Amino acid sequence: MSPSLEVRQTRVCGVEDVPLNEGRVVSINERPIAVFRTDAGWYALDNTCTHMGGPLADGMVADESVACPLHERRFELATGRPIGHECGAVASYPVEVDGDDVLLTVALLDSGPFEVEDAQSVIEAEANGSSGSAPEGSQAESGVAREVEDGRAHDAPAAVEGR
Repeated sequence: MSPSLEVRQTRVCGVEDVPLNEGRVVSINERPIAVFRTDAGWYALDNTCTHMGGPLADGMVADESVACPLHERRFELATGRPIGHECGAVASYPVEVDGDDVLLTVALLDSGPFEVEDAQSVIEAEANGSSGSAPEGSQAESGVAREVEDGRAHDAPAAVEGR
């Protein structure tokens, strides 16, 4: 039996945790994800540059893109697509702000960390309404997400790393 994917919206940090035009690393199932805040909005990308593995959260944010601090490879914040180079794209994730909470939508394998390509297709399908929606009753609390699944609430802590 193959593992199944579960789409979740989880609180990853507070609005005050990410300064304007900077990024911060959050960890979901031990996967580092960079969360960025700009005048235009909030974005989330895999934190690892596809060129040489640099930490994107530490990069320079400008023009709705981020430059890897190692070799200045740029990626669109909204899509994760490379700008002006041939590296692969980095996965991007939907972000919502609810009051002071920053919420990230990810897909998790029931057996552990998610597979990016499968997760992205599930998230896109969910956003388009073709295969249901995230669990109803999801509610963010300080530092911990409470997800309602099969009538039971489950805690899903998210870690945030500063600079």
